[in-house]
Amino acid sequence: MAMTNFEESLKKYLDLFANQETYFLNDKRNLDLFAAHPFNKEEDDVRMKVSAINDEEFRLHVSPDEMIRHIVRLNIDDRLKKGDLTVVEDIAHLNNDPKLNLLHFASAYCNFHQPFLFPVYSEQHFDFYRNYIQRFNLNLDAHKLNTYPVFCAALNDLVERLGVKGKMNYLQIRKFGWLYAEKVVAESRT
Repeated sequence: MAMTNFEESLKKYLDLFANQETYFLNDKRNLDLFAAHPFNKEEDDVRMKVSAINDEEFRLHVSPDEMIRHIVRLNIDDRLKKGDLTVVEDIAHLNNDPKLNLLHFASAYCNFHQPFLFPVYSEQHFDFYRNYIQRFNLNLDAHKLNTYPVFCAALNDLVERLGVKGKMNYLQIRKFGWLYAEKVVAESRT
């Protein structure tokens, strides 16, 4: 069976992506740091991990000490091991402030603990996901992509359809999207 333009473009960029180690140097350091300090019961361990995540929204609006105490209070270690996705929104909703969206920070924090279990939330491709949900008639509300469960469900459906589930962790999937998603979509239309 012949490959579609989309499949050909996807394969081309997946092959190119396999050789892009420079985009993962900092991520590798963070993964090593989180592996060396897997628990979240001591403030010093959490402080090292929180400071390693480069998240603009977090830096602008949150006191690191406040977040550190919040994470320690949540007692998240068992939930992280199990891949309980609700832990992301629990971390993100510091002080229950509905205007403050810390889903990227919280999902990155969880992802560095379990990169195959926690997708990294990103608003970068919301238009793509809205169209994807509608095009494939997914049983998801495209207007709720700003919630972690809907974002994860749309991303997981896409990962399954593309056949990359288990071949790439969510950190790699995020980087691939950041680097090549727009090129894959553009080339597949020609």
